[in-house]
Amino acid sequence: MTLFYPLDLIRTFNQVDNTSVLKLVQDEGIGVLYRGLSGVLISLGVSNFVYFYTNNLLKVLLRKITNTKEISVFQNLFIASLAGVVNVLLTCPLWVANTRLKLQTGTGHGHGAAKPQTEKKPETKPFKGMIDCLQRIAAEEGIQSLWNGTASSLMLVSNPTIHFVVYDKVTALVNQRVHASGRKNMNSSEIFLTGAIAKALATVLTYPVQIAQSRQRANKSLTGGTFSNTFKILADIYGEKGFVGWFAGMTTKLLQTVLTAAFQFLCYEQIQRFIFRIMGKPNK
Repeated sequence: MTLFYPLDLIRTFNQVDNTSVLKLVQDEGIGVLYRGLSGVLISLGVSNFVYFYTNNLLKVLLRKITNTKEISVFQNLFIASLAGVVNVLLTCPLWVANTRLKLQTGTGHGHGAAKPQTEKKPETKPFKGMIDCLQRIAAEEGIQSLWNGTASSLMLVSNPTIHFVVYDKVTALVNQRVHASGRKNMNSSEIFLTGAIAKALATVLTYPVQIAQSRQRANKSLTGGTFSNTFKILADIYGEKGFVGWFAGMTTKLLQTVLTAAFQFLCYEQIQRFIFRIMGKPNK
């Protein structure tokens, strides 16, 4: 996330209000490209822990209940979806705060900086950080605003579901060829490519809902996170910009997401092998 964060920031601006990031850099300095990074890293750590822990816990419980080691595609899909729902409900406030922190402008030291665009009141001062953002959203907009975009996020549970299911399947196919060639494990490029394919497919299929999610989190709509508002946002975008409006900033998002996911899986596989080695256990 740290490596590719500027792409994520650009994508968020493109999805919400098409603000020129180049203009922001000119006004506020190069540091604007990493605005909100610390909050994102914290949220990402919490989110990944919740998702993976829940996902693996459910798999363990399922194996004990069914007394089998094999998990079907349908069961895997259900478990991934349920883990995603738990993750959304627990971590939504963190991501709402992150969106606000990324989008607020005028916090740099350059001349001519714009006023904050994510606040309805021009006189509202910028957020100082994650805690300050969470507290002020709850105090000024109501605690329910911390769950803005929850419905969109629940719809986007399909994203990691598609991602990990495709990753598992592609990995299985690649491993068959790897083993047939006499090798024990995939090499780094194969792991990287597998992660990239899985995330690219998931991103393209769910991108329009991601735009609605970003606008809800940024409080750019009359939303509290209902499904009707999610579809209304998409309808409004379509009415204003047509079909292409549903994919604003997708090139940047696809580049950032695919590179991040592929790099993540590459590190994940290498760390897993290292841990299995020092534990004296055979690799999966």
